[in-house]
Formats: sequence, C-alpha cells, structure tokens
Amino acid sequence: MRPLLPVLVLAATLLTAAPAQAATTTYHLDCSAATDGDGSAASPWRDLATVNAHTFAPGDTLALRRGVTCTGQLHPLGSGTATAPITVAADGTGTLRPVVAAAGTAYAAFYLRNQQYWEIRDLELTNDAGTAAERNGLLVELTDFGVGHHYVVDDVYVHDVRGDDSKWSNGIQFRVSGSVTPTNFDDVLVQHSEVFHVDREGLTTRSTWMCRPTYGTGDGCGTTRNWVANTRVVFQDNVLHDIGGDGLVTRVTDHALVQRNLAYDIATRSPGNNAGLWTINSDYPTFQYNEVHHVRRQPGTNDGMAFDSDFGNLGAVFQYNYSHDNEGGFLLFCGACGAGSSSTGTVVRYNLSENDKSRILYAVGEKDARIYQNTVHLAAGSTTAIVQDSGNTKVAFTNNIVSNLGSGGYGSSASSSYTWKGSVFFGNHPASEPADATKITADPKLVAPGTGPAGLRLGAGSPARGAGVVVADNGGRDYFGGAVPTGCRPDIGAHQASPTCANLAANGDFEAGTLSPWTVYNRGALDPSAHSGASGVRVGAYPGSVEQVVTVTPNTTYTLAGWGRVSATDTQVVIGVKSFGGTETRAPAFATSTWSFGSVTFTTGATNTTARIYCYARVGTGYGYCDDITLVAT
Repeated sequence: MRPLLPVLVLAATLLTAAPAQAATTTYHLDCSAATDGDGSAASPWRDLATVNAHTFAPGDTLALRRGVTCTGQLHPLGSGTATAPITVAADGTGTLRPVVAAAGTAYAAFYLRNQQYWEIRDLELTNDAGTAAERNGLLVELTDFGVGHHYVVDDVYVHDVRGDDSKWSNGIQFRVSGSVTPTNFDDVLVQHSEVFHVDREGLTTRSTWMCRPTYGTGDGCGTTRNWVANTRVVFQDNVLHDIGGDGLVTRVTDHALVQRNLAYDIATRSPGNNAGLWTINSDYPTFQYNEVHHVRRQPGTNDGMAFDSDFGNLGAVFQYNYSHDNEGGFLLFCGACGAGSSSTGTVVRYNLSENDKSRILYAVGEKDARIYQNTVHLAAGSTTAIVQDSGNTKVAFTNNIVSNLGSGGYGSSASSSYTWKGSVFFGNHPASEPADATKITADPKLVAPGTGPAGLRLGAGSPARGAGVVVADNGGRDYFGGAVPTGCRPDIGAHQASPTCANLAANGDFEAGTLSPWTVYNRGALDPSAHSGASGVRVGAYPGSVEQVVTVTPNTTYTLAGWGRVSATDTQVVIGVKSFGGTETRAPAFATSTWSFGSVTFTTGATNTTARIYCYARVGTGYGYCDDITLVAT
C-alpha cells in the first residue's frame, strides 16, 4: 500500500490559513548622520545611494529628516498597491522640509520609473547648475509599462531647476515614453505644491502615445494612430511663479481637472511661445478657479496669454478664472496651429479679464467654440485688441461685457464665423465693433474696476442686469458662486447680480414625491430617470402627457424651458404651452436617448391670466422623459 503521509501533508497545506500581509516598515534617512545605519529611527540611513539600492514594499514609508539636505538623486525602487501605497514624507517636527539637491548632477532630483502607487509629501527639490541642460525637479516616467496607478504629490516645493529650453525640462512632469506597449497614467494628484524659478516648464504631463487625427502630423505623428489618454489627472491649489516657459500644461488627458492654482511671472526666460495654463490634445479638460497674471510675451512670439486651448482638443472648459496683466492677453485658440490639426467645442464662461495686453482673444482655429458670460475691462490708455483673428475659427459670443476704455478694436471679428448676442460694448466703439442687434452701449456700472475681482461686480442700476439672452446648459453659477437662472434672461457678464427669476412651473423638477399639480393624460408617471435629482417624469407611449395650469400675467412674454430624452428612435417628446391667448407652441422635439435642453418663448393675450404647459409624447412606440421644467417671465 502506498504511504498516506504525502496526501496528509498536502491536505494540511490546503487547510492552512493564508499568511498575514507582511508588516510595513518606516525607513529613516538623515543625511547629516555620522554613520550609515540600518534605516531605523535610532540608526537612520545617511545617503541617497543606500536608499536607491533598496526596493520598497507596499505600505512602506521613507521618512527624510526635516531641515537636512541630501545631495544627489533620490530614485527609490518598488511599487505599492491600491490598499498600501509607498509614502515618502518628512520626518520630525517643525516646518522646514527635507531637501534633495541634485545640483545638476542628475536628470531629476526625484525620479520614479515604471513604478506605481506612490505618495510624495513635504519635500523640497532642487536641481541647479552653472549651465543649462535637460533637467527636472520631480520626474515620474512610465516606459512601455501599461497603466500606472495612483500618484500623489502634496506640499512639495520645487525650485531652482536649471533646465534647457526644451519641454523635457520641468519642475514637475508626469511623462509617458516608449512605443511598444500602450501606456498611460491613471489617478494623478498634484496639490498644495509650489514651483519656483525653473526652466522650461512648471507642472506638466507628456506622452508619446499622442497620435490621432485631431492632432494632425505634430511631433512626427503622420498617419500613426496610438492616442492613449492619461486619466483622473488633477492639478489643484498649487503656486507656480518665475517659470522660464509654460506654467502648467495638460497633454494627452481625458477629463483632467486644473483648479484653484495661482500662476504668475510665467515665460520669463524662454525665447519661444509660452502661455500660463493650457491644454493640448486632450478630451474634456476643465480649468477653473485659477488666477493667472504677468505672463510675458517674448519679442517675435505670438503667445504670452493666460489660457490656451491648443490643437487636438475636444470640449475644453475654461470657467471662473481671473486673468490680469498678461502681456499676450487672456485667451488663445490654437486648434489649427499644427498641420492637419483641429479643436472643437471649447467653452469659455464666467471668467474675468482685467488689463490684459495685446488682445483678449487670439484666434488661430476652433471649430465650434462658445464664449459667454465673461467680463472684460481695459483701462484708459490700453491698446489691447478685443479679438485678433488668423482664420479657421468659429465662435458664438453671448452675454459678455467688454468695458474698453482704451483704443483697441475687434480685428476681423465681424467675420461670418462669429456671432454676437447679448453684448455690452462700453467705451471705445471702433468701426470694427461687431453687429449685435441686442447689444448695450451704456456704462455697465462695474463697482470698482482695477481693484480685483470684486470690483468687476455689477453695480446698482447696471443696464446689464436682466438683459442677457437665455443660454442652455449655462453652468449653474456665476464667477462669485451665485446661482444663475436657467429659463429667464440672466444678467450680462460674469456676475449675476439680480435675483434669479421665479419658476412658475410648480414641481418642475419632479422631486416632490408626487406628480401634483401635474395632471396625467393617458400615460404618465414619476420615473427615476432624471436629468438632475432623484426623479423626472415619464410619458407615453404615444399619446401620453402630463399637463399643468399655471398663473400668468396678460401681455407678458414668458420662456418655457426644460430637458428631455426618449427611449426609442421612433419616439419624440415635446414641452409646450397652450391656452394662453395665442397659438399653441412648443420647443423643438427631443428625439435622442441622451438628455438635451429645449426652450420656447410666448406672449400671453390681453386678458389671459392662465396658461397650460405640458410634456407630451407626440409620436412613437417608446417612452418620453422630461425634467427640470421652468416657466419664467422674460
């Protein structure tokens, strides 16, 4: 008989509990220590070479002694995990950071390559030298790696990086290189950090996986198609100043968020084209709540502006930003700057531009931009143009204030590719001033121009109050955080000073837990499919509707607005109004499965005090959905 022992041993092995996760370790580095220890608190390591020879395990921490400088490059090895990232932080009490000074001897003062799940906090990094070369402060690089996850840079001070004038030299850069394995970063957060006196760029992303049709043939792409976006990139609450070239750039990103950063004294040394905060070859980036000032424009260059939607972008948004005293102006559209390149869908809203130079908008290509609810002020003596156009640009300007006490004009902005509605043109009125049947030329009565954002609020009696035109999907708030109306005429500019208009459609958001006071005809019910909130209304299939009788004032113009969608391609749903003293009217039908906005304006009859509004499935076998219905006097 075969012995049973091996079987019993195997069974015992299978029944043994999985080993506990290895304990994490904190390793200490004190470059002022007399001797090189074992990395413990009592006997710390004393040089970067020892650190760089160690492979850190998930959950480990490298603690650098505060107030002590380590010379050379910090290049620790290893990767963390989603539940146990590796941390680099300061050790000890006080406010002085530990310093890593590469002194020009290394490509980067702090370098990670093909590593992930790292959190870097409370460090000071420098990389100065007597002559310029490609250098970085903090460089995180992925080469033919696949997806690199989770990187946090928090309260890190990078300064005095003597880089050359290439865009490979940075204060902080997250870089993708290689051409074999599709590679990108996912989950990058840089916050509460400062970048000072570096060349050429401040805080950026970069990728060799960048080629797609909208990017054209830039950087040798030709017909190559390999675009792989970096995802969940957030740059927030940072200060960037005395930057030789570009301040902050997001390249090859999807839904990047750049917010609450302060950038000033940008493009101070680079002889090339540079801008403050900008994006290129990216989908749906958002730049918001930033302040940018004193970006330089070097002789013979075209840039020097605060913000730039460059080529290869889709749906970039610039909102709630404050731009002032920038030599190249407020904004650049450079969608056609590269051969065969294009950008489309850039939105610029609720921004303040004050005493920017050269031009407010330099337009070099954008297929379908919208610029609305912005306030621009130029002091007496300014020669700044409002628009400088180099072609290939289509823009809808809506509800903007241009308070121009200087002498600059509008260039070729009267082009058929530009539309202007709800404008305030105050001060200088050159022959190039655009045609706008709704424009106002009276003083908008800004509170105190030249004193900062609060001075660009609308004062009492401003003709801009309530004088704008309705803008769909308007962002919901103004520059100062106030609510903006969705169905009635807003104030013009970045400040909504007037109270938001009353919605006469009761329970128009369908959040009351009941349909009342809406009445169902044929088929209609509350439904969890909602444009916002927890519920909307479902009507149909055809013919099905919900209707409501509302109180109105005779001889008054109203706007009925709302959101709708359908469940089937043969179905249409409409919002409309009848029994108001005029011909029944409705907004254009909603006929797609995604939520879209629609509105219709009507005027009540001389004796009519009520009207009937509705959401109606007018054709098809599917359902129609409506939500966020508003009725306001306009």
